[in-house]
Amino acid sequence: MTLPSNPEMASSDAQASRIQPSRLKALFATLFLLCWIVVGVVAMTICRLFKLDATYKFPLLFHGVVCRLFGMQCEYSGERRTERPTLFVANHASYMDVFVLGAVIPGAFVAKSEVSGWPLFGKLAKLQNTLFFERKAQRAASQISQLHDHLMNESDLILFPEGTSTSGSWVAPFRSSLFAATEGFYVQPVSVAYVDYEGQPMSERDRDFYAWYLPDPKQVPPQPNRPFAAHFWEGLGLGRSRVCVHFHEPVLVEKGGRKAAAKVCEEKVRDGLYSLLGKSA
Repeated sequence: MTLPSNPEMASSDAQASRIQPSRLKALFATLFLLCWIVVGVVAMTICRLFKLDATYKFPLLFHGVVCRLFGMQCEYSGERRTERPTLFVANHASYMDVFVLGAVIPGAFVAKSEVSGWPLFGKLAKLQNTLFFERKAQRAASQISQLHDHLMNESDLILFPEGTSTSGSWVAPFRSSLFAATEGFYVQPVSVAYVDYEGQPMSERDRDFYAWYLPDPKQVPPQPNRPFAAHFWEGLGLGRSRVCVHFHEPVLVEKGGRKAAAKVCEEKVRDGLYSLLGKSA
């Protein structure tokens, strides 16, 4: 995941959020999560060592349990493409998207290189065959080749083509460079929406407990809406929320058509997000 979001489209809701995370729930959830991560590391290490089928199945269980720890009840609609190879592309609000999508898509993620150094989660990401890419123009050709080879020979991939995280209420323009790796392949757009909290529609301020982004990238130094540790801790103390995920019709990437495919996917994801949130474009 990367930052920042568009400051002109950031939350304008002046009211305080009604959400009050529970410290007690966060404490118990943190202890359980630490144990679950240890189980995950051991299980994935064994699966990869012995090349078991569970190598791509266990992450679904792992992410599903983490979703529950954050109180997220995920609802999936549309038909997920099961034929390989497929690149799934989705809008991006925060690290929570990884758990939501990882619970239903048996594939690996494409992430920024910094994630590989994150405590615990970096290790888990490596065990799940995450592709770590640097945002350098001179690396584009090799990264496209790496992504293509992975799709052909290993597993499907999940990409956040905005190249940034947002407030979860809008979609940033998709970067089309990595779509070049999918010429002749199908790309499936996916909309992820954080919709309700305790049965009531989320306000912009409520959604900030799920989205992790830079509301003002011009700030020096830039600061996210909450420090990561605080955001993660509060997330584990949250109550029941509803997250809706919609799989759109797959898009075939024609030869030389990466920009057109990226644009179509962006529009599908944006329309889907607005529909799930019940707002107009």
